[in-house]
Amino acid sequence: MKLSYLLTFLLLSTYLCHAQHLQRRGRLGVQLEPVADSLAQEFGMKKAQGMAIRQVFPGATYANAGGQNGDVLLAINGLPANPGSALQEALQTVREGQPAHFTVWRDGKKGELDGEVSPIPYETSASSEVIYGEVPYKGGWLRTIVNKPNGAGPHPTIYFIPGYTCSSVESFSPIHPYKKLLDSLSGLGYAIFRVEKPGIGDNVNTGNCLELGFDNELEAYRAAYDAMKQYDFIDMDNIFIWGHSMGGVYAPIVAAQTQPRGVVVYGITHEVWVEYLLKMIRYQNPLLGHDYVETDRDVRTLYALLYEHYYLGKDSKELYKNPDYQKILDRDFAFDGENQILFRHEDFWRELNAHNLSEAWTSINGHVLSLFGEADIEAVNDESQKEIARIVNTGHPGHGTFRLVEGTDHSMIKVGSMEAGARLRSTPEYRQYLQTKFNYDVVTMTDEWIRRIMGAER
Repeated sequence: MKLSYLLTFLLLSTYLCHAQHLQRRGRLGVQLEPVADSLAQEFGMKKAQGMAIRQVFPGATYANAGGQNGDVLLAINGLPANPGSALQEALQTVREGQPAHFTVWRDGKKGELDGEVSPIPYETSASSEVIYGEVPYKGGWLRTIVNKPNGAGPHPTIYFIPGYTCSSVESFSPIHPYKKLLDSLSGLGYAIFRVEKPGIGDNVNTGNCLELGFDNELEAYRAAYDAMKQYDFIDMDNIFIWGHSMGGVYAPIVAAQTQPRGVVVYGITHEVWVEYLLKMIRYQNPLLGHDYVETDRDVRTLYALLYEHYYLGKDSKELYKNPDYQKILDRDFAFDGENQILFRHEDFWRELNAHNLSEAWTSINGHVLSLFGEADIEAVNDESQKEIARIVNTGHPGHGTFRLVEGTDHSMIKVGSMEAGARLRSTPEYRQYLQTKFNYDVVTMTDEWIRRIMGAER
């Protein structure tokens, strides 16, 4: 399946708290595809580089500059527009009020385009005001986004931490599970607090997300937590961190330092990272159609690969020279041939592996709700989620709660079973599931649990 970069955004408006350090990022308004060798030949290029532009959307920055379908985007404001971290870095330079200069390949020759930046519209919500703020971070600035519910405050607050990909937490599409989760919680009277990951969204001078480690992102989440104090409508005595996937791994580490009222996690592990990776291959691959005997061999190979990578310090590029490792790095870890594993820098995973998550869970004084989707093949099985509740209860009896979310996958979509979810995940039908089968039991379980913790109906 071809990797596609769809950089389009819906036209929205907002209540905006103007911040003086952050300029609004631009809306490029194109559909992009990496230029492989075959495409390079088709375009008459001597080597594969840049991004092929499959569609240009009217009214956005690239259209303003005279861009056309069929162009190859070579550079943005002088920075190469090659797939991965280079493209992300180049896109960060497209800002409201700044010039936009593009180097393109068109009709067999190189050319230059200039145009006015069209900013991305701000987010809006039917159930809340959307307030944009900023947080200082390591010499740069992070964008924060807060949903303020209608009605009198102060409001109990969900500090939402998303999964691991280098994606924005702003303006989720209507079918995105995060939008359905957060809109629902906001409608129930919760303030929602989010912060963009370093290198994403409006952020400036925060590094490149694809090149940064786990601990950089962790530091950003910690810094942003304190920023909630500036909002008088946020009840600082009733902050609940809600972490999904990798966000649920960050959640206990952040909570151990900040001590919120509670933590909710969905689809995570508490294990040492290499331990989880072994379990992931062991149980996921047969569900994805791989032979059990082959899987057993792959797990044995993975033991050696992980030891060399995580404990002997060999980098992925060196390990890739081993044909046995090559198969696993390509198939299971989306290795890019340089330093990206599962779409993050290899140091990201090494830093994660160094954290003792059980220690973080035992250090939380508040309450914890551990949710497991019955069809969540990313979480593998319910044992880790149950163990989180047990760990919490060893130090604070009665503070840890485990709940099963029946028939629900990693994206909080009701698919029935792990087998059904594995069949659906790569099909067009799954988009229909995203539209219609979000499991609102996740919202209900969260709300009912928080109400019990707070001790009164709102």
